[in-house]
Amino acid sequence: MNPDDLQKNIKWGTIVVLAVIAILFSVLDRSNNLGRFFDFVRNPLTAVSSITTSSIDPVADIANAPLTLSSARAEIEELQARVDTLERENEELHEIESAFNLLQSLFNRASQAPNIERVMANVIGRDPSAVVQSIIIDRGKGDEVQVGMPVEAARGLVGQMFRTTNDAGQIVLISDTASSIPVRLGSSRATGLLRGGGQGVPMIVDWIDLKYRLEVGEVVLTSGLGGKFPEDIVVGRVSEVDRNEAKLFQRAFVQPAVDFSALEMVFVIINFESVDSDIFTDPSVR
Repeated sequence: MNPDDLQKNIKWGTIVVLAVIAILFSVLDRSNNLGRFFDFVRNPLTAVSSITTSSIDPVADIANAPLTLSSARAEIEELQARVDTLERENEELHEIESAFNLLQSLFNRASQAPNIERVMANVIGRDPSAVVQSIIIDRGKGDEVQVGMPVEAARGLVGQMFRTTNDAGQIVLISDTASSIPVRLGSSRATGLLRGGGQGVPMIVDWIDLKYRLEVGEVVLTSGLGGKFPEDIVVGRVSEVDRNEAKLFQRAFVQPAVDFSALEMVFVIINFESVDSDIFTDPSVR
């Protein structure tokens, strides 16, 4: 090969190499890898180490994945246990608040009539039979509770003691058919005898004179007549009036003030000042 041909081949070879390098730079620049190329040129060992580390990291992440999932599961279980504990404590606080509100209501009721002696009792049972509507309390003869004593709750009259043992008692509710209570209507001032209607039947005040204008919603209270109940204990409200001008009397249906199914605590009234009416019933008294 003569010198002219060799020089020509070197010239064209140099042009091809430069063209390849230019194309390579263009490709690296478009793929954002030009910086890595210069890093490799400046420090080949660091570039190789970086590439090796980046390729190993995913493998390490995969290897550590089971441990990470196990830790996350354990943390979730711990958080769930804390949530359960907080929910239980929240329910306990609600129960304490409800008990406090109930006691506060009973205290307020007792303070309204300080001249009446009461014994507080817990409701421990309910009569499941449909024959007698009654509840059972944890007070009896040992607590000076006797048959016939009236029983009230924070919202109003509950009933009357029916039977007692030494440490328990049965209360017949005012809604029972055997119950009969002298009452007075708050607005019209009409008086009458409140009778229980039984299961699912409203209480009724019968034999009310037509001269009284009864109103739905007026309060029904004990009148104190007969001496078996203190006066002015709330019994309920008039829910309906049955009035017919062709009849001699009218009657009122009464919604009780107390929710008997939700009773937890009651007061047994063991002593109160009743109206002395013996002078009108005993002929020997003049």
